[in-house]
Amino acid sequence: MPNGLPFANYGGQLADGSQPTNLTVAEMQRLFGNTVCADAASGKCDLTPEAQAWLESTNQQMAGGHCYGFSIAANLIWQGKLDVTTFGATSTAGLDDNNVELERALAYGWAMQLLQSVQSSEIDGTPEQILNKLREVLTAHPSETYTITLFKPDFTGGHAVTPYAVENKGNGLFDVLIYDNNWPGQTRAIAIDTKADTWTYDAAVNPSDPGSVYTGDAETKTLSLFPSSPGLGTQPCPFCGKEPSAVPAAGAVVAGKTEEITLLGSDAHHANLLITDSTGRRLGYVNGKLIDQIHGARDVPLISGDWTDNIEPDFYVPAGGPYTVTIDGTALTSPDTETLRIVGPSFDLSVDSIPMRPGDKDTVVVGTDATKLSYTSSRAESPALELGVSDTHADYAFTVSGVSDQPGSTITLSLPTEGGSLTMDNVGSPGTSTVTIKMIRETGQGVEVFSHAGIPLVGGDAAQLRFGSWTSTNEAIPLVTSDNGRQSTEMLSDEATG
Repeated sequence: MPNGLPFANYGGQLADGSQPTNLTVAEMQRLFGNTVCADAASGKCDLTPEAQAWLESTNQQMAGGHCYGFSIAANLIWQGKLDVTTFGATSTAGLDDNNVELERALAYGWAMQLLQSVQSSEIDGTPEQILNKLREVLTAHPSETYTITLFKPDFTGGHAVTPYAVENKGNGLFDVLIYDNNWPGQTRAIAIDTKADTWTYDAAVNPSDPGSVYTGDAETKTLSLFPSSPGLGTQPCPFCGKEPSAVPAAGAVVAGKTEEITLLGSDAHHANLLITDSTGRRLGYVNGKLIDQIHGARDVPLISGDWTDNIEPDFYVPAGGPYTVTIDGTALTSPDTETLRIVGPSFDLSVDSIPMRPGDKDTVVVGTDATKLSYTSSRAESPALELGVSDTHADYAFTVSGVSDQPGSTITLSLPTEGGSLTMDNVGSPGTSTVTIKMIRETGQGVEVFSHAGIPLVGGDAAQLRFGSWTSTNEAIPLVTSDNGRQSTEMLSDEATG
């Protein structure tokens, strides 16, 4: 394919060992418009807390590979919708991976697989049905271009390639000629047998690696097509908006809105998630099997381009209802560091750098619209908890670190809607923690950062940061601590350096 890029698909490192540039604020605006900005009215764009969280988790997920972005870029270049001269070259042959603008374009294309418009446009079917669609659309001047995605039967090892021709080999055998971004400059082919209704493809991360064979049939549904155009243009933002002044009743969901639940860890060796709603219905893994009992929920396998990858799917659940998320280390054979992140309409939360061990089971209980977060650990640790919300007053992002969590103890953060307070408590932990709180407040007038370290929190006590009237780093914020019904107040000064 003449518009295939001349360098190989990459993940977290470029060929020279440096890290690629992925999504930036500019790509977030390109994807979702100025709704991702906390201060667009002032002509700037500081991302809202939930937009920043979505950017960070999406960039981390690209560490497995950018193959979907490569395929989108090749299609757009071929259609004349992406001009290589903007990257300083006269043709694709003059491009290389040490090009920040091109790296950002590839990240933008990769992120399209997370869009509802793209996910809902997927064309799946039997191998013969996919072949027939390709024979229909692979014409000289098509109105639409397509990416082929392929998976192993368990939907791991997801890869994206670009089809450009079909060859009839006779006797019901066909080759779909593709640009495989793991093999730049080579003609590759997916073999389809219409008599057996099967397909095969010999693939690897790059030509120096041993081959690995993808296979599928009429039942696996592991070969799909995605059109390029649905991901172009400004998309509906699934996490934008302001927190309502009235919280929905427990168990209520917000029509048409979803929360994205992501587990970030090793691409090949990680824990699994199990999400339970207020009625006991579940989405995720039970004894290694993927189940989906929650109406309106879905799992989306990620596409990276590495046969060996076993990336945890992204999970989407109806927004608004409370959920219990179990991080299950039963399948682990060695420790792995995990981060759980949830991004929903006007909020985000995360538990960062969880040191999961084989057999561990941690639990995160998320209240309605993330107004409350409770984390119960299987081991002694001091996790960093993040909670962000956008309400009618401002956009807030909180990070609480240093809370000592003992096996079976529970750390809880509460952030009532429009309440102007953040409450922390640590039930079941016998010791005293030394806590650091960081708060970022964004309004149309700009960004203010407040932080304070060395806050003592005795196990079983509750501490409430009353930030509602705070508007300047020159002001202190009261911290009210409750110990067996007795309250004490300390004024916390700002120690932030930016």
